[in-house]
Amino acid sequence: MSDEHDIYARWLAWGTSIALVVLIASFLAYALALRDPLLPPQELARLWAFPVDHYIAASGAPTGWGWLQLLHKSDYLIFAAVAMLGLVTVVCYARIVPVLFKEEKPWRAWIAVAQILVLLAAAFY
Repeated sequence: MSDEHDIYARWLAWGTSIALVVLIASFLAYALALRDPLLPPQELARLWAFPVDHYIAASGAPTGWGWLQLLHKSDYLIFAAVAMLGLVTVVCYARIVPVLFKEEKPWRAWIAVAQILVLLAAAFY
């Protein structure tokens, strides 16, 4: 196995492990009511039946990246863990780009850079 595969695998294992711990901790904070949610679970179950535009209006839920302002709420803290899981691949690719250039594999490095740009563009679109 090549260096970039070992590095990618190691970073992927660490990144997903950390994100899993954050996911479990944030779920426990929500389930055990350690922090107040934006929307109580009883209200959430009632609003699930409505179309998304009605749900957003009735709940005050943010759209887009607005959830970042609500990380102090237990039901939005979970979003941070999910976002971490989504960023693990980007971080792993970013980590191997210098290795690929060092190993004189520039075409693979540029493909990794392109993948990073596509993933970030998708996240921010």
